[in-house]
Amino acid sequence: MLEAKLKTNKFESTAKVSSQKAKERVVTDEFGQKFKLVSKLGEGGQGIVCTTQFDKILVKISTASKDKKGKWLEHIRWLMKQPLEELNIAKPFSRIAIGNTAGYAMELMDHLIPLKLLMDETESGIEESEGSPESYINSGGLKRRMNLLARLARTIAKLHERGMAYGDLSPANVYISEDIEHDQVWLIDCDNICVNQRASQDYEFLEGKAGRVFSPGYGAPEIVNGHAFVSSLTDSWSFAVLAFKLLTTNHPFIGEVVDSGTPEDEDRAFSGELPWVYHQEDFSNEVFNGIPIEFVALKPLLNLFNQCFDEGKDNPVSRPTMSQWAELIEKISHTLVDCQEETCSTSFNFQPINKKLICPFCDSESGGEALRLLRNYYYDSSILDLENTTPKDCYIDVGNIQTVNFGKEIAIKSSSVGSCHWEKSTTLFTVTINSNGIEINIPQSEYSIEVGYDIKKLQPFKSKVVLGKEKRKQKMLIIKVIPASQLNIIDNLFMLRW
Repeated sequence: MLEAKLKTNKFESTAKVSSQKAKERVVTDEFGQKFKLVSKLGEGGQGIVCTTQFDKILVKISTASKDKKGKWLEHIRWLMKQPLEELNIAKPFSRIAIGNTAGYAMELMDHLIPLKLLMDETESGIEESEGSPESYINSGGLKRRMNLLARLARTIAKLHERGMAYGDLSPANVYISEDIEHDQVWLIDCDNICVNQRASQDYEFLEGKAGRVFSPGYGAPEIVNGHAFVSSLTDSWSFAVLAFKLLTTNHPFIGEVVDSGTPEDEDRAFSGELPWVYHQEDFSNEVFNGIPIEFVALKPLLNLFNQCFDEGKDNPVSRPTMSQWAELIEKISHTLVDCQEETCSTSFNFQPINKKLICPFCDSESGGEALRLLRNYYYDSSILDLENTTPKDCYIDVGNIQTVNFGKEIAIKSSSVGSCHWEKSTTLFTVTINSNGIEINIPQSEYSIEVGYDIKKLQPFKSKVVLGKEKRKQKMLIIKVIPASQLNIIDNLFMLRW
């Protein structure tokens, strides 16, 4: 297991404060609250982020030049007024402006680590083991990475919906659950959030306006080359780079040309002068290390990467939106297969052609008994009123598929996976398949279900259904959702082979 612990360095200062120990620094915000800067959490081009004596409170101190700090503080005031509620973003709640010290305080969940730490540990583990994916698997594997990316993409998509862009997306600014069994995601260092725009002549620190701040390797080519300011389009690029590197441990533009070249070649890569490593026609910058793309990205996801890094490299409006990233990755995260080999136990992408469910990470075979596909349909009986129709014509495929892995419970909700409402929508029922059979639970009293193999002969249930192996027919089992209100004309059905 990945047992990563954040290593921090003491934030040193020559400032002398009475009653405080040497090199210890205390700052006071605009409301009179004192914050002791305990340790340095991170440092970038604009400032230093520090922990404080309060578990969930961080402070960022600006390192900008004196003439820029005033405008930066005005931007922080603007940011404090923005509608960032219900977004996992460490929003400033007070400013610090004493003498030449400018900064702000923000609140962040505890038990989080930088995403960069996970990525660095994984990459070094693969390199030290000469290509073994053990560090990748032990840090949560593909499933955790997909869950993290889904949450991150949805957060940025919601920020874009509110008319703002994040501006400096990189693994150092994304914080995730330290426990690999959880996948919370938070964004810090949000002083680069600005009004979303595609072109601007605004100066970098004007209140609410976009600048050109970026982290090396994650900035869109037009930002790196100084041709544009940040926007939702540059956020999409940065997210794509982060996602590709998290999934494969490779940078999408660091291939053979850069590895065997000069430092200037890396600059060319980040400026968009080289083809991406999985370009469909130009193979000059291929990559041969890390996690192979076919292990972690099937065609739909690979198409989004190609759309961003090929056509979208020079034409930003061609890049996928953050909503597109969020929808696809959320769907993928619910269709993964759990490897049944105990020494592996990672997840991999489901492919219909892979009927034996062979894990690409360990080559073990799980077999068809390890998995069931749960498909969502609408059933419109009014179609039977039309001429030359049969009951089969009444089924409308919603396109929503979830994998039911052996021994794992999944929740079926009132919104489809990939919808922006899915996470907070009502759980209709849960499904578990184990050695005893299949179990269906209905947690909400306002819903009931009907279950059976024939749409005309379904049996009603209000709390729990257990179908033992002896009742298995190897046919499509129908689960029909019955809401308390009987106004629905079209029935909501879920089907899996049992």
